[in-house]
Amino acid sequence: MRTLLALCVGLMPVPMSAADPPVRLDAVSYADLTTELRGLRGKVVLVDVWGTFCPPCKEKFTKVVTLHEKYAGRGLAVVSVSVDPPDDADARTAAREFLTKQRATFRNVLLTDKAEVWQAKWKTEGPPILFLFDRAGRLVARWDEKIDSAEVERRLAAVLDE
Repeated sequence: MRTLLALCVGLMPVPMSAADPPVRLDAVSYADLTTELRGLRGKVVLVDVWGTFCPPCKEKFTKVVTLHEKYAGRGLAVVSVSVDPPDDADARTAAREFLTKQRATFRNVLLTDKAEVWQAKWKTEGPPILFLFDRAGRLVARWDEKIDSAEVERRLAAVLDE
């Protein structure tokens, strides 16, 4: 009987352990995000701009999580930037739930600025966007809309090797 019980317990799904860091989503302004990114000099930084309303964003997010897991030990910092409407409580909840499901334990922020602000700064209509910065804080690559995950990883690995 004990053997059967132990076997059954072993087959149960494993929840996130107490050792797993919590997934957070912090509201920040565009200006604060810029300051925060400057503070990451010395690391290679991948910034993922996404929204829960964007199916291609959510589709590629799993790859971003995988890149973080694979390269964080080599100096990669990932920052996910949700551009969901900051005044929409349902969107904030959906974003937080999505991040938790993806186990996105890296830095996650929700921009508090109106879309017009970040769209003008980044010269875009919207996500998905990936930015790659080298250890000196210089932008070395940007991907918009159609993002080839293999290309992103190749470029990221090359920048980490520099």
